[in-house]
Formats: sequence, C-alpha cells, structure tokens
Amino acid sequence: MPKNLPPYLFPSVSWFLSGIKNGEIRTALGGNFEKQTSRSRYAIAGPNSVQTLSVPVVHGGSRLLSETQISAQNPWVKKHIRAITTAYGNAPFFEFYDYRVLPLLNAETISLKSLIVNSIEFLHRQLQCPVPLVFVDEWNFMEPEIIAPAYPQVFEDRHGFRKDVSALDLLFNLGPEATEYWDDFLKSV
Repeated sequence: MPKNLPPYLFPSVSWFLSGIKNGEIRTALGGNFEKQTSRSRYAIAGPNSVQTLSVPVVHGGSRLLSETQISAQNPWVKKHIRAITTAYGNAPFFEFYDYRVLPLLNAETISLKSLIVNSIEFLHRQLQCPVPLVFVDEWNFMEPEIIAPAYPQVFEDRHGFRKDVSALDLLFNLGPEATEYWDDFLKSV
C-alpha cells in the first residue's frame, strides 16, 4: 500500500524526499484539521533562528480540513512576506522565485486546504520533483522519516545547516539546481 504524506503548508525538504523515495508524492487531504501542526504552519531559516510562520484560521464550526477557513482578522500575509524577504532576500535564487511565491500568499484564498494544495503544487512544479504528485481524499498518513541531506543555505556560515525547514529554503538557495539535489538523493537510496 502506498504511503500518504500529511497535508503540510509549504512542506519541508524531508517531506518531499519521503515522497520521492516512495516513487510518488501522495498527500492525504481528508480528515480533521489539527491545531498547532504543519497544516497551518511552516518554518523558514531566518537570519537569527528558525522562524515558524502561522496562518490564522477561523475557530469554531467544522473541524474538517476541507472546511477550515483562513481568518481575515489578522494581517498575517504582510508578516509572512516580510519574514520570507528578510530570510531569503540574499539567497542566490530569491529574485527568480519571489514574484511567484508571494502571490500565493496574497491570493484571496479563504480555505486552508486550498492554500496547502497550492503551496505543495507550486513547490513540486518549481523544484521539478522527479515523481508525480497525487492528492487523495484519505486521512491515513505517515510522517516523513527522512532527514534532508545538507545543501548551501544563506546563513549557514553563522548557524550551520538548518534541517526541516520549508522547501522554500531549497528553492531560494538552489533554484533549478534542486534537480541535482533530487538526483543525488535518489542515487543514495
């Protein structure tokens, strides 16, 4: 039986590597929304530390992920854009991808599920993942088990390699060279 990955917002490099190892990235989109998880949060490698960015959701009502709405009460989009720009503005490929990433956050998306799907599809396409992406309406999934091998990061000289951050990090630091990163990983498994 194929392994499903959890529905993460801007998932980590390890998340993608788990799918690549399985031969396809199967994402389970059914079930309930769980608070304080990577369904509404993602981590970036900031200049001082790993920073977790959260998307606020409307509380109450349905607990299904498919019906969880993003709150418009909080100016979270500006905070996320500012944090991403601060963290990756000096990354080698930031200027080649920032104008593609930032509209995802600015979109009038009101459903958390839609934002998750858009973020995963975007990263899968831009990072040129070598395996297909499949969304399934199931809730059984396995957490990623792979630890991402190191690659160059913007603040690596200060903090060393920071693992388990969003694949946005890989995109801004390696850009089209991510295909070589995937190839090297596949040769090692």
